[in-house]
Amino acid sequence: MNKKFLFIIIIIIVILIVVFLTSKKSPPAQLTSIRIGWQTAWVPQAQLAQILKHTDILERNNLKGEFKGFNYGGPLSEAALAGEVDVAFVGDFPAIILLAKTEGWSIIGRLNDFRNGIIVPKNSPIQSIRDLKGKTIAIPFGSGPHARLMNWIEENGYNPAEFNIKNLDILEQSNIIQKGSLESWGDIDAFATWDPTIALFEENGKARVLQMFNPVGVIVMSNNFINQHEIAAKNFLKAFIEGYFYYAQNQQQANQWFADETKFTHPFSTIDKMVSLEKNLLAKSVNDVDIKLYDSHLANMQALAEGAEKNGLIPKAPWLSQRTNQELFEDALKNLDKSFNPEEVKLK
Repeated sequence: MNKKFLFIIIIIIVILIVVFLTSKKSPPAQLTSIRIGWQTAWVPQAQLAQILKHTDILERNNLKGEFKGFNYGGPLSEAALAGEVDVAFVGDFPAIILLAKTEGWSIIGRLNDFRNGIIVPKNSPIQSIRDLKGKTIAIPFGSGPHARLMNWIEENGYNPAEFNIKNLDILEQSNIIQKGSLESWGDIDAFATWDPTIALFEENGKARVLQMFNPVGVIVMSNNFINQHEIAAKNFLKAFIEGYFYYAQNQQQANQWFADETKFTHPFSTIDKMVSLEKNLLAKSVNDVDIKLYDSHLANMQALAEGAEKNGLIPKAPWLSQRTNQELFEDALKNLDKSFNPEEVKLK
């Protein structure tokens, strides 16, 4: 065998080795499990959870989601306190209750802008807060509308003791309204509530909004999870932002997933009313999605917390600016894929 032929053989062998090594698939990245607590009927938060459930957005960020649904924020906050979830989608007041009870959780971003309100029967004679004095207002105790109702009463110069405030689970509101008339809901004169109840019964003409509140939803995360899985915590915020943009571009699909799980049979135009405050649904690129909590958000939440302390709803108001992890959010933004394309997302 001449040297030239041997040299060619060696070159071929080297090329084959290089091709083999470069074509060999790298092992799949290990996915970090994250337990996500969400609220099954709260729009638009429910659509965001559905998107994370039905697409590979979490997996694209090296995460594996385990989803735990709740009727409303109170039970979800209790589950967070018990260590049953790692991250939770809650309204501002359930988040305040959680942070007031434990140092183990932090706010990590804005979830959504949404609607709370006081509703009365469509043809009720009640036209103002003055007309509600001595009347029965039903509400789930420990919810955001509960705290806002108390603050609203006091801001108008009244004492909450002048009103009959009754504890009633959110799931019972719809049945009472359905059974009632346009003039009366029996023993209940008004509900302090949130969407979808407000939108559904305003849409079908059975309820009228007496007072509307515009709170903020927040994402809270366990400090233990952040400390043990810092990269995964940042990746979750990245995935959430990508999920929001996917939602903006695929609203009908997200609404259908929501409707399928909750047996929602009303027109999707009702959902449009529920999401009317959320500007992220106008996003034209992933860069337009904004989940930052601004000083104005924190100031409003702080006022709500201090009012809740005054009214005995929580023992002590947490200092919310110190309980918000802005660094995690900023780091997640730095690593955000600015070219994220919803059309490349795979469905499960």
